[in-house]
Amino acid sequence: MSKPSEVIVQRVPFWLAVATTVLISLPFGTLLGKYNLALWVSFIAWAEYFALGAKPSALKLIWVPFPLGALTMAIFATINNYFVVYAGWDPLTSVAIWIFIWVAIAVYIMRFHPLLQQGSLPYFNGLSMFLALYFAGVQPGQGAGPLVGNPLIDPWILWLWCTLAGIFGGILGLINVALTFPKKVKE
Repeated sequence: MSKPSEVIVQRVPFWLAVATTVLISLPFGTLLGKYNLALWVSFIAWAEYFALGAKPSALKLIWVPFPLGALTMAIFATINNYFVVYAGWDPLTSVAIWIFIWVAIAVYIMRFHPLLQQGSLPYFNGLSMFLALYFAGVQPGQGAGPLVGNPLIDPWILWLWCTLAGIFGGILGLINVALTFPKKVKE
């Protein structure tokens, strides 16, 4: 005799849980002044949570690779800023040289750890979200963190805020699932 299988039933509709989760996130992107998070970065990581299985174990694949991907680009930004501001390089030439080098390094180092391979989506999203914030020229209050105007320090503040937004996105995914009040039932 076969064992009855179990399915998960959402007691609150998914669409309502998503809308509620968005509502919960708003204060973190609108009411913290210069400490606001870039919620669109959080929403990217929230989607990663679902792409990676919508289970708490997915958080490890977001919370480690996402910041590391962003970290590689914080290094790029620091070096680029140095060569543009202090060495007087042409901005386009500097970006072309340093982004090529640091994207190549970022991809190359993935081969050395399975977590970066399994978490390649968050790793690349961390990389790309940092670049999006950097190249968009976001200011304090727009999700960049409390920037100080120093071209060698600001990339690290931006990295921290990008990382916090990514971590918050994983939390939003967890909240979203919890708000459906899932229940296992026998088929």
